[in-house]
Order: sequence, then C-alpha cells, then structure tokens
Amino acid sequence: MQDLTSDKINIDKNWEKLKFEFNSVKREGMDKFLEFLEKRTDFKTAPASTKFHLNYKGGLVEHTLNVMKFALELQKSLNIPDIKEDSLKLVALLHDLCKVNYYTEGKEWDKEWKNQTNQWREIPVWKVDDLIPLGHGEKSVILAVRYLTLSVSEMAAIRWHMGFSDQGVHSFYPSGSPFRESMDKYPLLKLLQLADAQAELYESFAYEE
Repeated sequence: MQDLTSDKINIDKNWEKLKFEFNSVKREGMDKFLEFLEKRTDFKTAPASTKFHLNYKGGLVEHTLNVMKFALELQKSLNIPDIKEDSLKLVALLHDLCKVNYYTEGKEWDKEWKNQTNQWREIPVWKVDDLIPLGHGEKSVILAVRYLTLSVSEMAAIRWHMGFSDQGVHSFYPSGSPFRESMDKYPLLKLLQLADAQAELYESFAYEE
C-alpha cells in the first residue's frame, strides 16, 4: 500500500540544504525567489511523482538535490567546455519547479486488495491538480524567470530536460525544431538530461520500499 510519507528522508534537513544550494548561486532576485518558494508553494513537502520515483512527502526536494549531485559529478568526470558550475547547479535545482502546487492528497479504492480479499479498502494516493497548466519544462522556465534572469542555454536546458518524453519535441515550425536545435547548441541540456535520468534510476533502487 502506498504511504504518502517516508522515514528514509529528512524533510527539514533537505529543505535547508536546498535553500543553501540556491543561495550558493549568486543570481539577482534569488531572495525574492526563495521567499516565493517558502510562502507560496509546497516545494518543501511535495512528492516527486504520483506513483513512481520518490512519491512521498519531501520527494521533490530529494529528487532535485539528487539531480544536482549527479549533474556536478558528471561534469567533473566529463569536463565539458563552457559549462559553468553555478549554471549547472541552477538548472538542476529549477528543472522540476513545475511540480510545485501540482499534487494533492487523495483516496482511491485498492483493486489489488479487493482481488485478494473480496473486500474494498480506501488507500491514500497522490493526485494531480495542476493550478498553473502551462506544461512541464516550459512551466518551470516561466515560474523561474518571474524572479531570476536565466541565459538562453539555461532556459533551453530546463525547457527540454524531459527529452523525447516531452510531447513538445515533436513540434516543428518554419524555422525548424526548437528541441533538436537546442540539443545541438547547448551541452548543458544534454548534461541535465543525463543527470535527471541517473537520479531516477538511483532513486528506484535506493529508496525502494
């Protein structure tokens, strides 16, 4: 049965770590941005997904920190030119900003339990109630640039970090494919995609209930 909480992460400790990492990136508007996160979002307690990786309270912060960790480790190993550490940290910290104020606690009937016992039971689940339906990567960019100035490469990395899982990659315009052009132009994007995938793979084993 799904549990909306977990004793495998420390929500308060992770939240302080997240704020520390954001503040370590010297970017104008960061104080206002962090005030927005604390007072107007559920970033601190939100899950990272409804039923997949880190689907319990505090999972979004844990996943964000994991992506940042793997992004920095990959860059240390690969040493890709023209990728600055503060830029890499920032896109990792912002990539799933779209998931704030997105999940709500709900209930549903447990079909597996019914099949085993011939009785129904209600179980707690995460449901989606998107208060700002602007997409995924593009929504993260939109929320961030209300407070922070991002470079084009940073915006592209955040926007397209889902890769081919994002339906927007199939959009073509007279000027071409913005996803494919971004992939060609910005190594930061590819590195973020790798770190995100690595974090999800790690989480599926390290935090398995």
